[in-house]
Amino acid sequence: MTSRNSSTQLWLITHYHDYGSLYDYLQRNTVDPESCLQLAVSIICGLVHLHVEIFGTQGKPAIAHRDLKSRNILVKSNKQCCIADLGLAVIHCQNGDYLDIGNNPRVGTKRYMAPELLDETIRTDSFESYKQTDVWAYGLVVWEICRRTIINGES
Repeated sequence: MTSRNSSTQLWLITHYHDYGSLYDYLQRNTVDPESCLQLAVSIICGLVHLHVEIFGTQGKPAIAHRDLKSRNILVKSNKQCCIADLGLAVIHCQNGDYLDIGNNPRVGTKRYMAPELLDETIRTDSFESYKQTDVWAYGLVVWEICRRTIINGES
């Protein structure tokens, strides 16, 4: 935690990932079908982990990302992905049905927005709605991975 001009900044230090973001990785590389599936499965596993509330002393609230995109996914050295940049995330706790949208009503990147976000018909009081928009964005990320997949030497 640092203080600058009497405003507090919180910093989260994480591992460094040589491959960078999935966006950068896909710009520099093509993938085979097996790697395509490995990337896609590792992302959905991370998204499921975010979306599920875990109870107990090592628990966590359920989280909807709200800005899932290839630039917010990091590729680790073992070619597994991890989801990054939770700055727009929504937090949900089942006990008391608590939904914390935070002070930032802004949503993510237009290219990855679900139709209900674009036409502003999303149910803002429903955590399920936010999870569904994450799944929409995930589908677009998978499309990006598939576009860089080489099958039998052809893209």
